[in-house]
Amino acid sequence: MASTINASSTANGIVSTADASGILKVQSNGVTTNAVAWVNWGVSGTTVTVNNSYNVTSVTRVGTGDYTVNFTNAMPNANYVVSGTCQTTVSYAIAFGIKYNVAPTTTSCELYTFTVTTAALVDSTLYGLVFFGS
Repeated sequence: MASTINASSTANGIVSTADASGILKVQSNGVTTNAVAWVNWGVSGTTVTVNNSYNVTSVTRVGTGDYTVNFTNAMPNANYVVSGTCQTTVSYAIAFGIKYNVAPTTTSCELYTFTVTTAALVDSTLYGLVFFGS
């Protein structure tokens, strides 16, 4: 459960509901508009270090360029959106995406990082991801 502040055009004002979870959701017409999870982590060799996070218990390195982000509180469904950046010290561009053959779940999301030109899996030195959902 969550504490919710909802600015609704039908309610003509701001409605606040609460429970004991300590989670705050900002909504507009019943749709959550704030991040439901985010994480910043770095990688050195095979060691993952989470620098800061919200609603993320851990990040696991599955293999080169392959990571699983584990959520503290399960998402209400697996239809969330992930966005973010990754940084590297090499000269080629890299990108990330949800792993093609592993569907996101309510408790975790597996991601790949890869070179833009060859699609080869590579590790980044720093990641910053944010998750949006209901």
